[in-house]
Amino acid sequence: MFKPLLFSLTFIVMLAIQRLSFAQAPNLGTSASYALFSVAGAFTNTGASTVRGDIGTNVGELTGFPPGTVIGQTNVANATSAQVATDVSSAYVALTGVACASAVSPNLGGLTLTPGVYCQSGPAGASTLAGNLTLDGQGNANSVFIIKLTGVLSTATNSGILLTNGASFANVYFQVDGAVNLGIGSLFRGTILANGAISLLTGAALEGRGLSIAGAINLNANRVSNSTAAPLPVALVSFTATALANHTVDLNWITSLETNNKGFQLERSKDLALFETIGEISVESSNSNSLKTYRFLDLSPFLGTSYYRLRQTDLSGKVTLYPAVSVILRDEAYGAFPNPIVSDGRFTLRLDEPETALVSFYGLDGRLQPVLKTGTQGGNLLLKASDKLSSGVYILKVEERGQTRQHRLVVQ
Repeated sequence: MFKPLLFSLTFIVMLAIQRLSFAQAPNLGTSASYALFSVAGAFTNTGASTVRGDIGTNVGELTGFPPGTVIGQTNVANATSAQVATDVSSAYVALTGVACASAVSPNLGGLTLTPGVYCQSGPAGASTLAGNLTLDGQGNANSVFIIKLTGVLSTATNSGILLTNGASFANVYFQVDGAVNLGIGSLFRGTILANGAISLLTGAALEGRGLSIAGAINLNANRVSNSTAAPLPVALVSFTATALANHTVDLNWITSLETNNKGFQLERSKDLALFETIGEISVESSNSNSLKTYRFLDLSPFLGTSYYRLRQTDLSGKVTLYPAVSVILRDEAYGAFPNPIVSDGRFTLRLDEPETALVSFYGLDGRLQPVLKTGTQGGNLLLKASDKLSSGVYILKVEERGQTRQHRLVVQ
């Protein structure tokens, strides 16, 4: 009698321990191949975002590709997106039914979590991630993390999720009962299943998936990938170029993972077409799984608008190019003066390259107005309207150095 009872109690305890220690990943169905998807919401991209994985929405428009790049399929309001929408909703419901094993603070920064199911402690409300959240796989490459949050999730600028001891973003799941906002230059790892919009601010990166059951998808010059195959040798968290008061440019970048990294080259361009190397940074250690910060100061930058990018080389000689960032180094703002234009129709245009810039002059009715280039002065372009201009507002379009700017001019 005693032995069967002891066996039964031992079995029950083992089941309980197993439930506390191991989480069961939700079945994503057809949505598993998607990097970003909304069941009901618009999908908008701004800037040179790169998405590795399928994207789509079942209700709403999808815009911004190009300039964004998708390495995968795009489905919008069709039979395929309808099935994906069903599977995303089912996965969200499945996570709702998963029992919690541990409580987690709504302030995720600075925490270290081991595999398991975590639910936000305290009353329902917003959660934040400032700094780093570490997920420790404890040597198990199949370890699963499920983190359930009860309100909006916002991550701070340059925050990140660090994966250690075998943890993989493919086995990390965040259920968020609200919107998700990933901060500037932050790095988020794992699958997000959100009951709200998913917005990636400038330069934020997502390694995993962003799946919304009710909300928009918003990108702004981001890197998103749900692929664990052939990862980049360096995970770039952020890369910024800042114009300083002494007419130099401060270049800063942060990495969260480096594998067989030999070093970096800094490249500069006026037009995004031709780049020149301006410096090199070697690394002390070829491998790292923690945040590393780098800096390079360009002492002789181009005046006006210019672009910088990183060229990374690994120990085998393979080269990876990262998206360029722009910076403006000027004492005076772009534009035309005087504004309003005086009666003779003469004005001066502040720009970078008066000799090669393309200038077009339009009335508010959209008709092209003739304009003459009469010379240059102090690096500015002198212009004069060919015909007598009627009073009103005109649009001046300038194309130079890979950019297009528009200025409103008033004629008295």
